[in-house]
Amino acid sequence: MTRSSTLVVGAGPAGCAAAVTLARAGVDVTVVDRARFPRDKTCGDALSNRAVALLEVLDAHAAVIAGPHALVREAAAIFPDGSRVLRGYGKPGMIVPRRLLDHALRLAAERAGARVIEGQAIRTLQRRGDGSIIAEGPGFSRAAALVIAADGPGSIARGLLGAPRVRGRHLAVSATVYLEGSGAPRETSEHYFERDLPCGYGWIFPEVDGLANVGVYQRADAYEAGGVKLAVLLERFLARRVPAGARRVGGVRSWSLPLGPSPGPLAGPGVVLAGDAGNLVDPLSGEGIWQALQSGIFAAETAIAALERGALDPALARRHDRRAARVFGVHSAVRASVQRAMTFFVDRELYRSRLLRAGLQWAYGRGALERSKEL
Repeated sequence: MTRSSTLVVGAGPAGCAAAVTLARAGVDVTVVDRARFPRDKTCGDALSNRAVALLEVLDAHAAVIAGPHALVREAAAIFPDGSRVLRGYGKPGMIVPRRLLDHALRLAAERAGARVIEGQAIRTLQRRGDGSIIAEGPGFSRAAALVIAADGPGSIARGLLGAPRVRGRHLAVSATVYLEGSGAPRETSEHYFERDLPCGYGWIFPEVDGLANVGVYQRADAYEAGGVKLAVLLERFLARRVPAGARRVGGVRSWSLPLGPSPGPLAGPGVVLAGDAGNLVDPLSGEGIWQALQSGIFAAETAIAALERGALDPALARRHDRRAARVFGVHSAVRASVQRAMTFFVDRELYRSRLLRAGLQWAYGRGALERSKEL
């Protein structure tokens, strides 16, 4: 059996952000992922300007902008009657295919000094009497003083923390397809709030290499109550909003998103959850890359403190959870409330009211919703 100071399960954005931070601090860190990179990942491909800023911190920005990408300088909230509210960004976001983004982060982790093991699944995590964690998979066994679990929804580490199963308001579903000839505007991300997508929206993002990422997103409890299959919701959206001549490149892909605020702890004896493993996705927009990067950095900082103390003790775990609640939890709760308000706004056709539209222009067009991310 091999031993590492810290083992990171998952080499996506959260895991690589943690690995870069740990390696820079001189911590012996190994990252394990079941995939081989570069690899595709189903996603909307959108990065907020906050995520872009963290790419620079993590030494991945140069590699990302050297490849195919699109800048996002403006967002549009669009309603069933075609009316829209625009929001400009002082610092642009980006559309980056996950194949490029995740590979750039994986290489950054290796440059920082982390060991990266690809093509290796981790099936179980077990806590030993001395507090260390044993990770095992086919042909693999490794003991670590600490594990950062960045292995996505349904993380194998959630059981070690007694975290509840993710469901209902804490889960969303999404489906996407790449289109050629979509009519997507350059540098504007379009967000369509539709009556058949309560607690969700449809999107058309700027093209990258001639392909636009187009999809639908909906909170799981609203989706289940609606009784319409996700593929049908996507087809309806495409029929309404995309030119008839648009050509599909590849098939429809779907995935689930674990929404914040997290229903359980993120840290406990020997284990810290990061990214989707910790239920941190923005419930209004479905944004998750910034949360993954930032939570990976936070997880690494907690791991460093734990190694210095000799254990991830209850006081340190509580401190980590309080920090996560302050940075992610409060804004998730606010954004979930805004999502409910937007659903009411669309269902009652309040977007037709000039007065209420003026209020929306203040909330969205002047950036109040963006500031709600920073509460």
